[in-house]
Amino acid sequence: MSLTGHRRALACLVLLVAASPAARAFDLSGLPPYHPNSRVQGTVRSWGHGFLRPIMKRWADDFHRFQPDVKFETRLVTSASAIGGLYAERINLGVLAREILPSEAAAYEKMTRQPLTPVTVMMGSYGNQDKIMALGIFVNRDNPLARLTFRQLDAIWGAELRGGAPARIRTWDQLGLGGDWAGRPIQPYTGLAYEAPAAYFSHRVMGGSVLWNDALRQFENVESERPSTGTEATAPSIVRPVDAYQKVVDAVGRDRFGLGLSGAGYRNPGAKLVALARSADGPFIAATPDTVADQSYPLARPVKFYLNRGPALPADPAVIEFLRYILSREGQTQVLREGDFLPLTAAAASAERDRLR
Repeated sequence: MSLTGHRRALACLVLLVAASPAARAFDLSGLPPYHPNSRVQGTVRSWGHGFLRPIMKRWADDFHRFQPDVKFETRLVTSASAIGGLYAERINLGVLAREILPSEAAAYEKMTRQPLTPVTVMMGSYGNQDKIMALGIFVNRDNPLARLTFRQLDAIWGAELRGGAPARIRTWDQLGLGGDWAGRPIQPYTGLAYEAPAAYFSHRVMGGSVLWNDALRQFENVESERPSTGTEATAPSIVRPVDAYQKVVDAVGRDRFGLGLSGAGYRNPGAKLVALARSADGPFIAATPDTVADQSYPLARPVKFYLNRGPALPADPAVIEFLRYILSREGQTQVLREGDFLPLTAAAASAERDRLR
């Protein structure tokens, strides 16, 4: 790698570390400490995604300080198992590392004849694709564009105009840019369109449409091999993962006319985030760890757990107490210590606790 390349890589690393939620301090003093409503016993049985295993262990270990008679059976392999496990009565807590699919919610209601109960337990990460990352829209650093609305995003990325725009947006002058930008095509970049981040974007911005801009360039995670410096023919290679969403931001950094959909916490010196608003009336909010945590940023993604709570399948008291603990100061402190996910604000946690009454 050239000296310039090393300097650029170091700059990217510094930016990523500075943007990391773990490097920031969140004030949790407004959250009440956990006080058990009652002493409970039983087993919290959960299925879901493996990327939630570390935080679940933190919560379970700390919860035992308050409720020593509660046991945990945690099998976290895939989010696909969670909802079916609930209505089959194999588990009492569904742990998803993505948004629930409409088909999953429909299947639950069909099987149980009661609505599924979600509880937001924390916010997703700022820029870890495996941990429900907030999404960011990136333009090249030379691009004067500073903000976009959901209607504009739908008209750029999609083809059906479900957001109500009068026409598709395919060139930069349609966004008000003149001079060298007039008539120049917008080149959109993202990860794979069928993965959870793009699926969330489709649901949130494009009205669920799966008809994307036909100029879309998609990146995927790959493993690249760098040959060993050893002289033996059998010397092992060094395998390094290449992150699809970093590739998106890197592409925008190289492409003056590029537009990227990636994790908000990704960085490249040649690319910058734009502020977003749900409507032209605003407010336009920039993506930061704070605006993701307080849910003011429009493409922040909450982490929701699901439980049975109805006449057919009632809630387990141990699950209710465990969720009350998660929504307390102690529970959200464990979120901070995990390092990638973001804690809930006091107001958001209070609203979720009210749902458990």
